[in-house]
Amino acid sequence: MPRLTPLAALFSLSLLVNAAAADWPGFRGLNGDGVSVDKDIPVKWAKDNFLWKTKLPGPGSASPIVWGDKVFVVCYGGYGLTLTKGNPLDKGKDPPGKGFPPKAKDASGDQKQLKRYVLCLDAAKGNVLWEQEVAPKLPEQAFVQMIREHGYASNTPVTDGERLYVFFGKTGVLAFDFTGKKLWTADVGTGLYVYGSASSPVLYKDLVIVNASAESKALVAVDKTNGKVVWRNKSITTTWSSPVMVKTKDGQDELVLSQPNKVAGYDPLTGKELWKCDGLPVPTGGSSYCTPVSKEGVLYLAGGAGPGSTATAFAVKSGGRGDVSKSHVLWRVKAGSTINSPVISGDFLHIVESTATCLRLDTGKQVYKQRFFDSGMEYASPVLCGDKIYQVTRFDGIYIMSAGGKFQSLGHNAFQGDYSSFNASPAVSDGRMFVRSDTHLYCIGKKAGP
Repeated sequence: MPRLTPLAALFSLSLLVNAAAADWPGFRGLNGDGVSVDKDIPVKWAKDNFLWKTKLPGPGSASPIVWGDKVFVVCYGGYGLTLTKGNPLDKGKDPPGKGFPPKAKDASGDQKQLKRYVLCLDAAKGNVLWEQEVAPKLPEQAFVQMIREHGYASNTPVTDGERLYVFFGKTGVLAFDFTGKKLWTADVGTGLYVYGSASSPVLYKDLVIVNASAESKALVAVDKTNGKVVWRNKSITTTWSSPVMVKTKDGQDELVLSQPNKVAGYDPLTGKELWKCDGLPVPTGGSSYCTPVSKEGVLYLAGGAGPGSTATAFAVKSGGRGDVSKSHVLWRVKAGSTINSPVISGDFLHIVESTATCLRLDTGKQVYKQRFFDSGMEYASPVLCGDKIYQVTRFDGIYIMSAGGKFQSLGHNAFQGDYSSFNASPAVSDGRMFVRSDTHLYCIGKKAGP
């Protein structure tokens, strides 16, 4: 089991302090909760607020991440490019925002042409510093049903400031240094799932931990220095949720994963299940999407609003042992989104789709439920910047609302001329918001001075 030396631990702490100041190192930021320290992201965008726009080599639903002066993003190409209606690459068969497409024969090209791309861009100018092509392990999941909504590059990468860690489903976990050199590849399973792969990796000490439920029905931790498997928990059910780290009330670290009808806490060093409780209700054969958020050792989940499911939000204390459904669940109410995850602001839990719902953290009591915008199911999760919440929609730009206990719609900003899908949650760093579509990566911020 890899251990941190005192010097390495001090270095890791300094990385976290630096990351907290400006960076966005993984899915939904430093703590996986969509909360940014930046408060000055523009509300109403003029032309000058688009600091740069860079064309991408292919589509993808993975979020960009940021470390220092570098932005990292993953894409795919060569196969599976007939996306939803509105995309320039689309054949126009499926209307946007209608949820799950019907069963269809795979007519999207030759799977042997599938490629993945890992890109590093200059955060200030948007120019591509390096691009690496990753060959897939075939066969991949055919381009039918739900995977047609998000494609083959949906797992957001993560970085520790020295290396970039990328998860591409059955193709494996890959590590790159900051010059683009591939360091290792780890195999975490060869299974396929009709929805594809979308969970994002998380870092803990010397470990890269991935939800490989689609690939091997397992949580898997690999050594980030060499890619060797350190532990594997094979009791995971099918879930798209990303694992998150939470610190219990007594200061212990736990790894938490939401699964169909269950949420569980694990020892991040061994993968041993520590506790479990009843989770978000999912019909037989369904999957879980929502990633938990936490505050002061309490986890909050909100999801299950899809077909055949019951929208549910609940709060559960971490740090338990065994089945804590009766002892640690603080409240459970009917409220939730379809796919995206909630965000916490102060004493409130915000669930944001076309309808914005605000719940009290302590009781789950509904503060308001307000129509926010007219759109369909959103994939991107909201981000909190100061006292404002930003929600990326798939086909209608970004909507902004006030955070806290009183609803106020603050603005709506479009991406003129880009009719592709915006499935990824944004990244926020150093007063800038990075937003990716299936065709471009955008940098939005305050316009430069003289």
